[in-house]
Amino acid sequence: MEKATLAPVAPRRPHSFTKHGITVVDDYAWLKDADWQEVLHDPAALDTDIRNYLEAENNYTESLLGHTAHLQKKLVAEMRGRIKEDDSSVPSPDGPFAY
Repeated sequence: MEKATLAPVAPRRPHSFTKHGITVVDDYAWLKDADWQEVLHDPAALDTDIRNYLEAENNYTESLLGHTAHLQKKLVAEMRGRIKEDDSSVPSPDGPFAY
């Protein structure tokens, strides 16, 4: 029997902020990079602590579901085979027009 892999636990780092006169404490606000918009353009800019935690979560998931990779690929192929893929997206209405 294999040794059970423990899920990573994100450390709590309390952060207080006030909106509309209400103060909220978010223990996990640190998981949102302060410069998240830059991270969208350059993933290498992600804070090291956040990256390390996400990598630990990904490794945990892989340890549990890695053996299903072939099945996952097969299911994705089957689902894609049932839909018509094209380059269009949902129209965005603007008055009497849709773009």
